Amino acid sequence: MKFIDIDSLNITTELDVLKRDTQRNSFFLYQHKGVFFADNTRIGNKNQNEAKEKFISVLKKAKEEHIALVLSPEYSCPKSVIEEIIANEDLQPSQNKLWALGGESLNKVELDSLRAINYEKLYIHFEDCYTTSDKNYVDPLYYIFKGKHDGLEKLIILIQFKTRHMGGLWSSQIEPDNLIKGSTVYIIKNNNHSVRLMSFICSEAMNFNAQFEQELTDNHSWIDSPYLILSLQFNPNPSHNNFIAFKQFSLAREKRELLTLNWGIDTTFLNGKYLYEDNNAPRSAIYFKTVDTELDYKPKKIIDNHNKGLYFLQIKRNKRVYFLNRNIELFKIHNKSVHIIEGVDEQQRREGPTVTNIYHFVNSIDLEEISIVSDNHIDFLNDRGVTNAYLLDPFKSFLDKERLINISTGKVKGKEESKWSDVIHLNSFTLNESDECNNRLTYIEDTFSTSEAVRNSNCSSVAELDCNILPNNTLYPHSIKHLGYKDLQLAFSDNACDFNYRYNVVNQTGEIQKATICYIGNASDREVKSTYDELQKLFETGTQGKDTIVVYYKRGLNLEQKSNPHAGSYTEVPTDNNSIF
Repeated sequence: MKFIDIDSLNITTELDVLKRDTQRNSFFLYQHKGVFFADNTRIGNKNQNEAKEKFISVLKKAKEEHIALVLSPEYSCPKSVIEEIIANEDLQPSQNKLWALGGESLNKVELDSLRAINYEKLYIHFEDCYTTSDKNYVDPLYYIFKGKHDGLEKLIILIQFKTRHMGGLWSSQIEPDNLIKGSTVYIIKNNNHSVRLMSFICSEAMNFNAQFEQELTDNHSWIDSPYLILSLQFNPNPSHNNFIAFKQFSLAREKRELLTLNWGIDTTFLNGKYLYEDNNAPRSAIYFKTVDTELDYKPKKIIDNHNKGLYFLQIKRNKRVYFLNRNIELFKIHNKSVHIIEGVDEQQRREGPTVTNIYHFVNSIDLEEISIVSDNHIDFLNDRGVTNAYLLDPFKSFLDKERLINISTGKVKGKEESKWSDVIHLNSFTLNESDECNNRLTYIEDTFSTSEAVRNSNCSSVAELDCNILPNNTLYPHSIKHLGYKDLQLAFSDNACDFNYRYNVVNQTGEIQKATICYIGNASDREVKSTYDELQKLFETGTQGKDTIVVYYKRGLNLEQKSNPHAGSYTEVPTDNNSIF
């Protein structure tokens, strides 16, 4: 693998997505899906005509809406689409725009036909890795943009070939046996001070090592320049250790952003087997870095993105990710430059991506906009036998449900005090970097065992509180005995935000009850004390809330609790004639 700057090809351009100004750029992320075909003659779509029509629909819309970057996954775009782009100016990107399209395989005859095209306003470039090869086809990525070659305005089509085949032996030998390997990764830039863009085609990411980083450092300003990195995939296991290592490498330095794009969830092979049978998640995503003071994590932003299938998680406090819903075919996303040098501080803030429009295809080729997409968490809860009315309510905010789960299972950061319920402080939104498993109850698209274990544990804790603890007021310690007649339910009241979501029970009419009750399962004395202490930190000294915290846990089969044994009961005048008070 070698890295070639477009300067060395006498190509210049001025792409919006590589500028370092304060304006947001628009992306089309096309999560193509279909029946996948692979044999010794070609790799791509079974139905190439349908795929062509879909791509033309996407590119026409991109042209109409002046989209800055269009991206499609590996092996998705038929060569016939590229031929249409060459022949039809209405499909060509406008000045300053970039199409980056993962293409179906190209055989030697097809490569020769591309090389033979000779239009005055067109420049096509790709390396000759095929003339003397005994293999059958390349795996191409098409960069298509307006620029200059040798000082003349041209439509530039720069074609990069995959340099490493996917795994054989335990999967399929088709690609290892047939792939003509390229040797070049192109680096696209506007100038020496702009963002640089480079792409890796699927399994190339598994082969990235220190040797290549050194070459980038020595020759391509890797340390100092901002980089937008694209990872195009046809990948049944995008969270494989090697791909996770590549993501860690991509975000190890500042001024980095990574877009990964895979085929959609309904993709199948010719035999009907689904591509994602093992983990059920394409993991198309935007990985980015920004500090808390710049990130927009206000509830409206997180909820609006979520409702359109863009799911927020964070790896570390400055390393974030939005996963794309696995069912949506086309996302329109707005995002700022990887690194901004124009404007003042307030204008340079990198708030994170925003999705404004989502689409799917109807009648195979017509794009239709969707207003909202389900995350299916209610189906998941029903499947696990959860009966909690608040969690099953489709009109309750998913974010409030995550908050309720966090405090009801004792997972709070007490040091954050009144800000404990902010998204960036919630345990739910943590993504484990080593295996990409997550703690959310409302992002269930991966079925990795660790993620499933967390969800199942949370469901069990909710069931314990709902079915065994709250209905039985004989289990209440003295500090909350005054709530024994209230028919407590695990939920937030409508005004829970006024109390910073610190009280997680309501009475039978939904009114807030000033108590914080959690269940943490089988736990050691240290875990019980730590949970109790963290909850204590949420309240100021002398306030009622400090005295009405109860941590339930088990020792063997016995239910135990930790509360303040010195707290007096906050007795209220009962409204229930059957009250014990």
